[in-house]
Amino acid sequence: MPLALVLDEADSRTLQDQVFDQIREMILSTRLKAGHPIPGSRILAEHLGVSRNTVTIAYEKLFSEGYLEVRPNVGTFVARDLPDGALTLAVAAPAAPAPAPAAAPPPLAGTVVDHVAASIFPVQAIEHPETGQLRTDFWVGRVDRRGFPLTEWRRIVDLKLRHGLQAQVRYGNPQGDEQLRRAIADHLGLARGVGCTPGEIVVVGGSQDGLMLIAQALRPHCGVMVHESPCYQGARFLFERMGYACRPVPVDRDGLVVEALPEVRNAVIYVTPSHQFPTGVTLSLPRRLKLLGWAERTDSLIVEDDYDGDFRYEGGPLTALRGLDRTGRVFYLGTFSKSMGPGLRLGFIVGSGASAAALARWKHLFSNGTPWIVQAAMAEFLDSGAFQRHLRRIRSLYRQRRDVLIAAITRHFPGSGILGRRGGMHLSWQLPEEGSARRLQRLALGRGIGIYTAESGGAYLAPGDAGHRDLLMMGYAAVEEDQIARAVELLAELDREG
Repeated sequence: MPLALVLDEADSRTLQDQVFDQIREMILSTRLKAGHPIPGSRILAEHLGVSRNTVTIAYEKLFSEGYLEVRPNVGTFVARDLPDGALTLAVAAPAAPAPAPAAAPPPLAGTVVDHVAASIFPVQAIEHPETGQLRTDFWVGRVDRRGFPLTEWRRIVDLKLRHGLQAQVRYGNPQGDEQLRRAIADHLGLARGVGCTPGEIVVVGGSQDGLMLIAQALRPHCGVMVHESPCYQGARFLFERMGYACRPVPVDRDGLVVEALPEVRNAVIYVTPSHQFPTGVTLSLPRRLKLLGWAERTDSLIVEDDYDGDFRYEGGPLTALRGLDRTGRVFYLGTFSKSMGPGLRLGFIVGSGASAAALARWKHLFSNGTPWIVQAAMAEFLDSGAFQRHLRRIRSLYRQRRDVLIAAITRHFPGSGILGRRGGMHLSWQLPEEGSARRLQRLALGRGIGIYTAESGGAYLAPGDAGHRDLLMMGYAAVEEDQIARAVELLAELDREG
């Protein structure tokens, strides 16, 4: 597996020293454990976009200081006898922000029953109402059902049912199964550069459940929710309904415009830095660091939603914001909905030790935990290496479909802007003519093809955000290559005729 390293040309250290220091830290913090295989110098150099000599020099230093060892005809591994011991790097938790005054409840009109019945509010779109009638549907976030590892999953579930039924007759830990939390910590340390312990992880029923937990736990301390515009509807609608004052911040081709962040204190900011929803752009490293600085300066907290971070097609794996955080201000929200399927309803939050304990207590109040069989099976799936094999297989499949979609759009709609191509399960398509996105969406629906503007596809746009209203979201993971090519060709015909 490639290592999630971040190289900064503005750093005073040489590139080889940065590689050395980061790998050494991963070893000492036990994200890379003794005996773990290390990618070859050529592979790592390609992922980092540097010369092979840079990585070779760093490796030679790690060999000389006893952190790595070579096994002839096998490969390079973390040394079994480390020079400094396995040190756990502690991250200080921030002081709790001052409580914000609670908003007064609105007066009741009529009876309580009348008041409840009239309490209708917007919720996020999770399916298009005409999905069943569509021949080709580019809905964002849908996974390929035939890509599910049914044989391996069925074997593991059967094993757990035969040998783990004692878990069925008692309540589990509301924070989540310990084996699963340990497996998630191991995965995140290597794949996303997130150094964490099982005690800092809370298992939840998908990302929306995690957002609910965070919004509830932070409400006494944070009165303002800052978010990207556009952003995921489910986050904006939830925090707004929970009583937060919501403040949108624009997004450009480098992600969140950090310079536009409001001067507020004790806020919580919701971001999707790895593959911004819905535009697909990636938050640049300088802006990530500035965002962390803003959070520390304003005594605010960050919710990092890494909803499809397992899918990266170009360059090395990205270090998550949580991996760059040194003050304990980032809540990392992950999910298995995109890698395994939303029907599992399985996700997780990574906080600091203190914040995770608070979230676990709220989880206890809400639901007493997540179903044991799904947790137990997922833990075994991760530990056995089956999850990594599954990811490699579907990454390759989704990348092929992405390539076909990009080629078809480029051929039939020259001059279009395509964003979000480096990772994820969808890309955004900016049509050159104003108003053409909604027109093409309407024409396509009449011919059984589902394409979606940002607002119709599950994104929230601030009232003044006119720049993203002609954005089309194209989810490609669940659409076969020949369907993609035919559908875009038909869209071009409809565009010419319409």
